[in-house]
Amino acid sequence: MTDIFKEALDFTLRWEGGYVNNPNDPGGETNKGVTKSVYDAYRQKKGLSKQSVKNISDSEVYDIYKNQYWFSAGCDTIQDAKLAISVFDFAVNGGVARAKRYLALTKDSVKFNNNRIGYYTKIVKVNPKLQTFLKGWSNRVLDLNKYIEKL
Repeated sequence: MTDIFKEALDFTLRWEGGYVNNPNDPGGETNKGVTKSVYDAYRQKKGLSKQSVKNISDSEVYDIYKNQYWFSAGCDTIQDAKLAISVFDFAVNGGVARAKRYLALTKDSVKFNNNRIGYYTKIVKVNPKLQTFLKGWSNRVLDLNKYIEKL
């Protein structure tokens, strides 16, 4: 049986590359898509000292994504693998609560992903400095649709 979380993580990490600290990104300093604040809280909860998110290990990335995004967004309970992967990717990119709200609107993965593009367009209208990210966000969703089509 295919590990759907592994499929989801593989896709998401293609888009959540290495270390980034873009001043226009509301997420701030990130590495492999994990923000500094999420990483600091994770290490504190584990009883570990703070360290730069630049030093995040692959096992920490896996643990954070599985527990704080996959399980928290309820992806493990979604029977449709395409939808589970889509919800996970949006939880990582747009927040767990938002992904769950969008999931409540539709159980169709393509519609779910199209709603994401609408969300990105809306936030750029509210905050024009995010325009620089719109093409990448949209390309990510289009790539995701191609990825899940093959499943």
